[in-house]
Amino acid sequence: MTKRMMTGRGACAVVLVYAAGFLGGCRTNPVLPQETEVVLQGYLYAGQPVTDIRVTSSVPIGASDSTYPPITDASVVLVRNGTTYALAPTPGSPGYYEYAGTDLSVVVGDAFSIQIRYGGEQVTAQTSIPSTPQGLGISTTLLRFQVDSMQTPNGTFRTIVQSLDTALVSWNNSAGDYYYVVVESVDPSRQLLRLAGTATRLFISQPTNQATYVLNGNSILYTGEHRLRLFHINKEYADLYRSRQQDSRTLNEPLTNVVNGLGIFSAFASDSLSFMVTLN
Repeated sequence: MTKRMMTGRGACAVVLVYAAGFLGGCRTNPVLPQETEVVLQGYLYAGQPVTDIRVTSSVPIGASDSTYPPITDASVVLVRNGTTYALAPTPGSPGYYEYAGTDLSVVVGDAFSIQIRYGGEQVTAQTSIPSTPQGLGISTTLLRFQVDSMQTPNGTFRTIVQSLDTALVSWNNSAGDYYYVVVESVDPSRQLLRLAGTATRLFISQPTNQATYVLNGNSILYTGEHRLRLFHINKEYADLYRSRQQDSRTLNEPLTNVVNGLGIFSAFASDSLSFMVTLN
């Protein structure tokens, strides 16, 4: 589910994959229907082109393959203010649809609906573009690391890289809305600080309805410039995230805001800032 990180498909998709299966149902569902249904994974981003609409088939209970087959021949349209915009399959990305024209803008406050016709059925969903985050700030724009030695129980010494700083990220959130933070290493001259499983350049937080986030050394793996982006998310997206944490023994279907189908149709708006990471 990745094509771009900070705009379009990647902004959500990497979250889904990287953040402990963020909305695990986008790839495989913990609970699947008896019959095949259309699964929509559709995301709109304020100020960005429409490229992140994915349409697949669900996998019935008992099927040996849990990968959702892409649907490449659906009729997919977006509707905004009564105007219909037909989406076309994305070249090289089976199951994805995009709008190639230049007359569609995704603007904060706009309401969108989506209509998918496939196999004689019509699947619909609605969402609106949330407001851009306000008051985004960070307590320091420099996070410092240093190299230390630590003695192990057997008496040997091991070199470690420790963070000297933490940063408090804050924003306005009097309404208690949901947000998540994405941190990306964007410096072409970056140096790896330490190995921690997969040395990814991205860190994605869980959704929070608070107004602060503590950024510490555990989420930083590289030196150099980093971009932090704060995403304002809709309630349906936060609800689906929470539903993935259900006990699998209950066999509850995951939450969805898709009518006559499964999945999610949601929207995001974001603001960003930059900070530096140094190794002393």
